Amino acid sequence: MEESLTNGNVSQIDFGNSVTATVYASDKSSSYFLTNANTTTDATVSFRGRTYAVPAWSVSLLPDCQNEEYNKAKVNVQTSVMVKVSNKAEDEPMSLNWTWRAENVKHALLTKVNASESAHKLIDQKNAADDASDYLWYITRLQLDQDDPVWIDDMSLRINGSGHVLHAFVNGQHIGSHWATYGIHNDKFETKLKLQPGKNTISLLSVTVGLQNYGGNFDKWHAGLVGPIELISRKGDETIIKDISQHKWLYKVGLNGWDHKFFSSDSLFASPSKWESQSLPTNRMLTWYKTTFKAPLGTDPVVVDLQGMGKGYAWVNGNNIGRIWPSYLASKDGCSDDPCDYRGKYDDSKCVCNCGKPSQR
Repeated sequence: MEESLTNGNVSQIDFGNSVTATVYASDKSSSYFLTNANTTTDATVSFRGRTYAVPAWSVSLLPDCQNEEYNKAKVNVQTSVMVKVSNKAEDEPMSLNWTWRAENVKHALLTKVNASESAHKLIDQKNAADDASDYLWYITRLQLDQDDPVWIDDMSLRINGSGHVLHAFVNGQHIGSHWATYGIHNDKFETKLKLQPGKNTISLLSVTVGLQNYGGNFDKWHAGLVGPIELISRKGDETIIKDISQHKWLYKVGLNGWDHKFFSSDSLFASPSKWESQSLPTNRMLTWYKTTFKAPLGTDPVVVDLQGMGKGYAWVNGNNIGRIWPSYLASKDGCSDDPCDYRGKYDDSKCVCNCGKPSQR
């Protein structure tokens, strides 16, 4: 089929009612596709002495112009059902013993930063992180004197971003966090801050949970902090805005714990003495958690249920098993008991299921 697709001439036959045949023919071979773009009506097509059934909104592939090798509406799927059962390995207790360790963020909060790059602009997170991590630090140093028009004791920081999570720090102090709303691609976050006369350091940790992978021009969608980033002061009925988007920004990819492989048993930080076992924190940002468990008996696939965790990554025996965000619930609206109908143009409201449940558990 490669020969006919790459070297053949293309012709198209219209059977009406949105049904067509696209033929690729060379001197050595020929192949064709039967397409039914009708969203409701199945088609029976007679072509070159043979009859083919082409379901609505589907394509049939005939590599030898005779036998249908594939139709996207006739794909066989797994019919067995996987059932989750609890771990029965020997006398394993139901509860796990967890230890924890705080992520060290000092490297991004101090004035000296080993940055990946710098620029007098805000760089898209996809370009700066280059798929190395979901985490990207935006760091700038701000010289602000008391005679600056924006200066008051009670300023605020306003950030326009398109990432999923943002943690903001000023002069080493955490001043707020923000979680974006699903479907809003230019989200605003504003929080109070207190600056000191002279030099200040603003450190912003932008976090994505995967990247957009469908939709029109999805590759052009911005990620991270798109700007502007502004200092806001309000004096009576007057609002003064200082845009710091064009300041020099330092960019640092990833987390300290990731760089030091906290998740690996070969890490210098793998020793239990380097982890806390008391006062296990909950609902705390930038925290590593670790536990051990016995492998379930048998050879069946194993599921790690991370219900109750926040946003992050999970590793088993040093192997990354993916992103998690079980605390982020899908919308409660949009689900239906009607059978899923794949036909017609796709949109994100089609065949919705598991409404109100964790989207990444």
